[in-house]
Amino acid sequence: MVHSRVRSHGIFALTTTVVLFVILGFALWSYLNYLLSPINPSNANLVTFVVDRGDNVAHVGAGLTQSGLIRSSLAFRLAVYLEKVGDKLQAGEYQLAKNQSVRSISNALTRGIATDNILTIPEGYRLEQIGETVESKLAIKYSDFILASKGQEGYLFPDTYAFGKETTAQEIITKLRSTWDSKVATLSRTPTYDEVILASILERETLTNTEKPIVAGILKKRLAEGWALEVDATIQYMLGKKGGWWPIPLLGDRKLKSAFNTYLNQGIPPSPICNPGLVSLAAIISPEQSPYYFYLHDKQGNIHYAATNAEHESNIAKYIR
Repeated sequence: MVHSRVRSHGIFALTTTVVLFVILGFALWSYLNYLLSPINPSNANLVTFVVDRGDNVAHVGAGLTQSGLIRSSLAFRLAVYLEKVGDKLQAGEYQLAKNQSVRSISNALTRGIATDNILTIPEGYRLEQIGETVESKLAIKYSDFILASKGQEGYLFPDTYAFGKETTAQEIITKLRSTWDSKVATLSRTPTYDEVILASILERETLTNTEKPIVAGILKKRLAEGWALEVDATIQYMLGKKGGWWPIPLLGDRKLKSAFNTYLNQGIPPSPICNPGLVSLAAIISPEQSPYYFYLHDKQGNIHYAATNAEHESNIAKYIR
């Protein structure tokens, strides 16, 4: 009888455990289905949702949650896993509705870019060039953008972005600046304002990424030893105007009085001259040491360095004249 009672108790315990697992499994299955279901099956109104280039699954999920299109970012991560679309999400402007399931939304976000609202900002663009691009691509007034971007030269990160049709100038500035913050966070440290100015000069003075660290070292060495930078990019910046933001400077232009004239003034200009990319910012933070003080590009775009003024003059005669 004792053995029988023990056996009965064991069977009862096992049965109870199985039932609990079944109940828990059903509860979990019900909860996951709830997460994946439409947040409002009767609401077919379209909501504009934008995925920017470089946004990851977590960022997109958080955005969908904030937009009221899904219940939680966990639901989106689950849907992406089930649909196997984690590496297929694409930047673009999408029209989504609250009557869509999360799995439906995850698939919708793989359909590509709405090209009319894509804004591409090349490295080295100055504020005015970005303003012209914004006006032509997003129908935002040039004057509105310039006003909103005051004081942001150098911090509007060059990249490709997707914006909604109702985007404002300030929202664009905020996005470009926040992208700068996130990109710079990948560097060894955040560049100082003076280094952003130098990076903007470096962006305009170089043609390839491989030459950036060496030229960065030259610029910083000239500054450290009290030399004038003597870079044409700053002359171009002070001469730039609508229709020609980066004109080819003449020798006489080096005598024009301006805080941006690095031939007449020692030190750096008062502000950045363009918006540099990550490679230029990284090069200014960690420049490459070299014996050089001078550089120039020949007519084919190849760079030539010199350690002395005599060597530099020889390079000018050989490659420019």
